Amino acid sequence: MPGGPGLLTIGEFARRSGLSIRALRLYDRIGLLRPADVVPGTGYRRYAGRQLYAGRLIALLRRLDMPLTEITEIVGAPGPEAAQRLAGYWTAVEARLAAQRELADRLVRNLAAETPAPDDAWRVSVRDVAEQHIVSEMRYVSAAGLTWIRDASARLTELAGRSGGPAGPRFVVFHGLVTEDADGPVEVCVPVGPGAAGRVEPAHREAYVPVVKGHFEPPQILSVYDTVRRWVRDNGHAVVASPREVYRYDLDPETAGPHDLVCDVALPFR
Repeated sequence: MPGGPGLLTIGEFARRSGLSIRALRLYDRIGLLRPADVVPGTGYRRYAGRQLYAGRLIALLRRLDMPLTEITEIVGAPGPEAAQRLAGYWTAVEARLAAQRELADRLVRNLAAETPAPDDAWRVSVRDVAEQHIVSEMRYVSAAGLTWIRDASARLTELAGRSGGPAGPRFVVFHGLVTEDADGPVEVCVPVGPGAAGRVEPAHREAYVPVVKGHFEPPQILSVYDTVRRWVRDNGHAVVASPREVYRYDLDPETAGPHDLVCDVALPFR
């Protein structure tokens, strides 16, 4: 159908803008890019030449995998504001890609050095833990931010040094689920002498499994947690505190070999 004076058919507009006819129909329905005219009785859409800029901009933004809601905000904003919105969007994309790249690299390393689990899975042991005075830091942190644990451990170890040094192995308590979308919270704890400032960690009995470096990262370590929880449940016990990782081995998880013990996954129960 001819476009009429100054108007383009949907097919011509699609060819010149780089958008498909199907996409143009969708953008009309959601209000992102409405045609300049719709022919009564037939519903044929026609577009003004001045709309080509918006159409081409949408096509380019879609190549950035930008959601249509974000594109709508940019297309409808003045130039400086549109530029600011696009810059903010891309900064967030780069941060997400950096986190995903780090996760992918870690998984590659873990899979390459993975230590197969024993045939009977992980052996659960039980121990009694005496009351402890601790200094701690707590933070709401997702999986991407767990590197905070290292910094918090260093600060707390330095703080404990002012009172005679750590009185036991540091441990990390996971008070809530930690994933890419869930943020704990997580508490890093360092035991100190009775006279130091901090809080008291009650005495308790805990089930635990020693973890080697080959099982330290997800998804392997999540199976260790499942094993400890299942043991507590199957033996008729009740969980009394949040699960934790106890770092009682003198090895840095970053530099340990795949068969080296790096921590215990522990769960207090009664």
